[in-house]
Amino acid sequence: MRKITVFFVAGILALAAFGVDEFSVGPEAFDPKGGHIQGIAASHDALYLTQQTRIVKVDWNGNVLKTLTVQNHTGDITYHDGKLYTAVAVFPAKKEGWIQVFDENLNLLKQTTVDRTIDGIVYLDGVLYVGMGAKEQPSNKPHRVNILGRFDAETLKEISPRADFDYGYQTKFGFQNLTTDGEVIYGSFYGFENAPNIAVFDKDLNIIGTNPYRAYQGFDVMPKSLTGGKLEFIRSRNKFTKGEGLTCHLEFPEITVNK
Repeated sequence: MRKITVFFVAGILALAAFGVDEFSVGPEAFDPKGGHIQGIAASHDALYLTQQTRIVKVDWNGNVLKTLTVQNHTGDITYHDGKLYTAVAVFPAKKEGWIQVFDENLNLLKQTTVDRTIDGIVYLDGVLYVGMGAKEQPSNKPHRVNILGRFDAETLKEISPRADFDYGYQTKFGFQNLTTDGEVIYGSFYGFENAPNIAVFDKDLNIIGTNPYRAYQGFDVMPKSLTGGKLEFIRSRNKFTKGEGLTCHLEFPEITVNK
C-alpha cells in the first residue's frame, strides 16, 4: 500500500470568524490531584476535557459550564450526536476497563466492563474503536504491538476480534488519543525514542501514514460547523505552575497532507 505522510504544523489557526479562537482553561476547573489532560472531545456547543478523575465541560470562550468527578483513571473521550464516550482504566485494580457513555450534561447513561485496561476511544460509523494497551504487558515497557478493540456504540458489545496494531515503531503505554475526520482515524502514542507519535489508519486498520506531532494529551477533530467545512484539529497543551496547578491551553494545529 502506498504510504501517505501527514505533516502537522504547530501553527495557530484563527477560527474567530466562527466564534472560536485559541484559549486557556485555568486551574480552578481542574482536580489538583487529577494530573494532566487525558483527552478532549469537541462538539459545536462545547469542549469536554478529561483528567484522570474529572470531566470538565467548557464553552468555546473557556468558561466552565460543568465539572464531574469520575473514576480514576479516566482517559480519552470522544463525542458523537449528543453522547460522550470515555475510556477508563480502572485504578487501583489495574486489570479491567470501563467504557462509559454520558449525555452532553455529563449524566451517565450506561457503561460496560472490559477485561483489559483501556485508553484511546473514537466513534466512527457506529463503531467505537478502543485502545486496549500493549499486547505484552506491562505497557510501560517499549513495545510495537498494541491491541485495538471494536465495540458497537449502541450496545457496547464487542463486535470484532481484537486486532494487533503495529505501525512499525516502538511505543509506551498504548494508544493515548483516537480521533477521526469521518474517513480515517488518527491515533496518538508516546513514541519511544524517535518514533512518530501519530499513526493514521483506515477503519480496516490499514496504515496510511505517520507523523511526529506531539498530540497525546488531548487531541480531536473540530466540528466542521465551526470551521467552515474545513478539516481542522484541536489539541491541549498542559502547563503546571507551582502553587497554582494545571492550566490547559487549547491550540489549533494546521494540517497539510502530502500524498
